Amino acid sequence: MKKCLLFWLFLLLLLSGCRPAEPEAPPEEEPAALTLPRLAVEIPRGTQSPEILAQALRELPQALTQALAVQGVTAEAVTVSVGSSPEATAQALQEGGIDLAFLPAEDFAALENPPQLLLASGPLSPDLEPDPALWNQPDTAAGTVPGTPVLLCAAPTDYGRALAEREDPLDWTDLAQARWALPAGQESLANLFLPADRSWEELPQAVFCADEAGLFQSAAAGDADLLLLYPGSRAQWAAPDSASVPGWQGLGRTASLYEELPVLAVSGRLYQQTVSVRSGGGVLEDPRFASALAAALPALEGQEAIFGSHPYAPVEETALDAQRQLFSRA
Repeated sequence: MKKCLLFWLFLLLLLSGCRPAEPEAPPEEEPAALTLPRLAVEIPRGTQSPEILAQALRELPQALTQALAVQGVTAEAVTVSVGSSPEATAQALQEGGIDLAFLPAEDFAALENPPQLLLASGPLSPDLEPDPALWNQPDTAAGTVPGTPVLLCAAPTDYGRALAEREDPLDWTDLAQARWALPAGQESLANLFLPADRSWEELPQAVFCADEAGLFQSAAAGDADLLLLYPGSRAQWAAPDSASVPGWQGLGRTASLYEELPVLAVSGRLYQQTVSVRSGGGVLEDPRFASALAAALPALEGQEAIFGSHPYAPVEETALDAQRQLFSRA
């Protein structure tokens, strides 16, 4: 019996050793390198001086070539030109005369036939969905992305609190009865929150504030029921880190800013600059190129006048919808 058991154990071990080896997984293919035989870039004329534009034309080809190389993109021949107008630049992209175009976001939003949008830049703000409840608390946990929304906030007045407590959407009658604190020169931002057939110019009780301090002062003094704020200024006044900003409590308020200035609505994001590409551009439409270009642009020192001072990031075609809304109702 013992010999029989030993025989079967030996046979089992022998069979297990004869099993075919598991086939090795094929090695993962490395993505092809990004190489551009040509990269024709156009920058906006805007209000730049001839000296600044001449410097850009002289320095940008080599600087952009080097910055892209650091990000793994080989651009063999980079040229830079100055567009005569946003419309002419868009047409040059569509006809293939240029590969890449930089335009202010407002100019891009005004184009009737805009080219393919690649990147946009703007002030960093919390990476939150446009749900007012998410913005009614300090934004310490959220990451940040370029582009800033506008926040419609209620002030700590009787009518402001009544609007904040409403569960159903606010209509024109509700909004028109409120006293609005609007930033002078940016009054049209109110249109982001008004019915499509109405304008900020029809608001009967608007207070125009010369700066952001005036917005907070109007709300704290009870002179406004609604006000428009950017997330950055709201966060700064909630927890001031500069002697030049007294903060919400510095205006005689005792409760938290987030409690007394609740967010009623959040607009789409607004941007400063855009980058667009020609359609059918091959490598230009590769998501890796968009990420590489966004990482390369901050390395172009001394070119803030051309590219702005804010970071860039890849965006969807709908990213500029809020800016288009403002343009269509200007």
